[in-house]
Amino acid sequence: ARALSDDDSSVGDEEQLDEMRAELSEAIQERDDFEEENYELQEKCGAYEEELDLLEEENAELRDALAVCQRDLSQAKEEQLALFLEVNELRARVAERDREMNQLLIVNSDMMMKLADEGFASPRDSKPSLKPAAVVRGAGSTFGQ
Repeated sequence: ARALSDDDSSVGDEEQLDEMRAELSEAIQERDDFEEENYELQEKCGAYEEELDLLEEENAELRDALAVCQRDLSQAKEEQLALFLEVNELRARVAERDREMNQLLIVNSDMMMKLADEGFASPRDSKPSLKPAAVVRGAGSTFGQ
């Protein structure tokens, strides 16, 4: 009976040992799967870190370019303001010259009217003379020469 009992115990131990080996094998397989997954995740992480470094470099370059553009824009705005002020100054000068020209036209018109009142013909009214200016007869005036 004891031998039967040892055989039963031995069979029980062997079944238990087989069960433990299966569990161990399963645990080793799970560990291998986790290590493989961990390795893949580390590779992905490394790739993401490289991509992040490239993006950070690109971001720095874009920030530098933005700073240059902002500086250029500021300079362009200053130039635009200077040109605007210069245009306004030129417009004021043109307006002043227009006023002066109008005054001169008024004075010229007044003088022409006085000359017409004094008997001199308006250059617009008279036909051009074919005689030389020295031969033109008048009241001793050299007007029109």
